[in-house]
Amino acid sequence: MVMVVISALLLGLTVGLLCHFLLQKRQRSRQRNSIRSRLLATTSVEETVPFYEKLPFIGAVVRKGQAQHTAHRIEAELPRMLDILAMGMHAGLSFDASFGLYVLRFNTELALLCRDRFELWERGLISRSDGLEQLAARMDIPLFDRFCRTASRSLRHGIPMAPLIKEYANEARKEYRNKQKELVLKAPVKMLLPTGVLILPAMLLLVIGPIVLDVTGRMV
Repeated sequence: MVMVVISALLLGLTVGLLCHFLLQKRQRSRQRNSIRSRLLATTSVEETVPFYEKLPFIGAVVRKGQAQHTAHRIEAELPRMLDILAMGMHAGLSFDASFGLYVLRFNTELALLCRDRFELWERGLISRSDGLEQLAARMDIPLFDRFCRTASRSLRHGIPMAPLIKEYANEARKEYRNKQKELVLKAPVKMLLPTGVLILPAMLLLVIGPIVLDVTGRMV
C-alpha cells in the first residue's frame, strides 16, 4: 500500500513538472507573438488572458516568470544593439539613423519593443528624450536606463556618442556573461529539489521494495 501511494505521488509530481514546463513554453511563444502583432499593428483584437493567469497565486508566479524570461532575452540582445549603434555612428550615421537601422532590420524582442517608440518620435508625435525615457521605464534594466539617459544628454549637448556606446556594449556583454555564470553556479542547488523528490524515493523503492515484499510474504 505504501509503495502504491509513493508511486502515485512520484507520478503526480512528474506530470505536474511536465505540465509546468509546457505551459511556460506555450506562454513564452504567446507573449512573443502578442508583442510582435501589437507593435506591428497586425491585429486590433485584445487577446484573452489564459485562465491560470487569473488565479491568485499561480497567476503571480507565471507573470513573474514571464517578466524574468523577457528581461533575460533583452539583456542577451542588448550588446548586439549597442554594437550596431556604435558601428553606425562610427560610419557617419546619426543616432536616429543608427537606431532605426537596428529596430527596422531586426525582429528580436528588443527591436520590437523599441520600434513603436522610434516610429512615434520619427513622426514627431513625441520627442526623442521622451521616447528613450519610456523605453527605459518599460524594460526596467539598469544598464539600458543609463544608456538612454546618456544618449539624451549627449544628443542635447552635442557630445560624441560612439565611444560611449561601445563602452556600454562591452559592459552589457560582461554583465550578461556574469549573470550566466551565476545561473550555472546555482544549477546544482536547484537540482537538489528534483533529486530529493524524484530520484531518491525511486532509489529507496528499488532498495527497500524487495525487502518489504519479502517480509510481507513471510508474514502471510
